[in-house]
Amino acid sequence: MNYLPILRRCHMGALVLDNGSAAREQIHGLADLYRQDPEGVGDMLVKIADLKDLVDCERHLGGPGRAKLVRDEIVGELLNDLGGAEIHLDHRENHRALMQTRDLAHQALDIAEVALQRADELEDSTALARQAREERRKTPRLVFVTHLW
Repeated sequence: MNYLPILRRCHMGALVLDNGSAAREQIHGLADLYRQDPEGVGDMLVKIADLKDLVDCERHLGGPGRAKLVRDEIVGELLNDLGGAEIHLDHRENHRALMQTRDLAHQALDIAEVALQRADELEDSTALARQAREERRKTPRLVFVTHLW
């Protein structure tokens, strides 16, 4: 089963790439793994959380250090234990493999098309906002009123 993000609209027409199906599958796998080895999985999760704090500290001190590499390695091991995060395509040269790759391509094209439309919308709204700001920045004309008595 592939778990590409699903393109959907949420409140006020905002576009969302929903990756919930893949996340759900990973959480189910993590729960199964935890049931088999609660201490080992718990220790890994605590290490990942502790290393996040260390990564943040290293970042504030001038850039990523060794902690990020170690954390990514542990996360990678955990993902591998959960079955990985890769989408494996059928390697056989047959109709099913062809249809699978075509389906993935169409899903990706749909996502790209909507993303491009959204980028165009944002570009237009940004241009309008910029134009409105420039109009407001123009110096107002001073009008002198003289009173004749």
